[in-house]
Amino acid sequence: MTFEGILKGHIEGTVSRASECQTVLSIQDTTDLDYTSHPHTAGLGFINQTNQQGIKVHSCFAVSGEGAPLGLLHQHCWVRPDPPVQKKAPNKVPNAQRPIEEKESYRWLTTLTAAEATLAGQVQLVQVADREADIFELFSVPRQRHSELLIRAKSNRKVKHELGRLIPTLNQAPILGQMTVELARNPQRAARIAPLQMRALAVTIEVPKHLPHPAQFKPLELNAILVEETVLPADGSQPIRWMLLTTLPIETFEQVCQCVRWYSYRWLIERFHYTLKSGCGVED
Repeated sequence: MTFEGILKGHIEGTVSRASECQTVLSIQDTTDLDYTSHPHTAGLGFINQTNQQGIKVHSCFAVSGEGAPLGLLHQHCWVRPDPPVQKKAPNKVPNAQRPIEEKESYRWLTTLTAAEATLAGQVQLVQVADREADIFELFSVPRQRHSELLIRAKSNRKVKHELGRLIPTLNQAPILGQMTVELARNPQRAARIAPLQMRALAVTIEVPKHLPHPAQFKPLELNAILVEETVLPADGSQPIRWMLLTTLPIETFEQVCQCVRWYSYRWLIERFHYTLKSGCGVED
């Protein structure tokens, strides 16, 4: 029995369901499987910044453009062989300056390629991910036709604008309108209907200077969307503030709303990982 063999039939079923859709959201996220309570299990590695033992799992979960779960498109598992480093080792190359192929974050690029290989040319494929995927190399990697990106930005990146940075540039963009989205409950908040206002504009992202070979890259022409909750949540939880970077068009208000709606479906991969642990008992 192999990992690939277990996944094969499931992925084939996902592709069959996905081929009937016009748009498929290819949602990526990482979770940890904690097997610290299984001390005799071999082949585990360190997870997080602790001495917990387990397996890292990066999933690519397909969802229709209407928000219907379709199943796994790809999954990558690995272990970290070394314990967490408490102090910076002498002569160690900073992580930001290492080639992307040597980093764990390379999984975001390889998963994009795997999803494209599975559904290439059949549907519009939109990669959706949270701030961990705000990687310049991911935006720069060549993509197949009808393959798009919708990523929540983490960095206040340098842009070609008089204000110089992404956040102040987005803050001064005109408000396009308002919409509501349904937010599912999670450990930090209760379920609610969130009223949102949107700003959007095209931006040119400068090449980060810390990249190992910055001359190999070109500035990125992307569309940016700022999503802000207009009413403070009654339960005191943090109001929504999403800064999205996308290759999807934002020429109309409806296109902007579609991007926001599609990003709001990202929580489905969190429910998938939760189901693996609580329903299927994968850590038991």
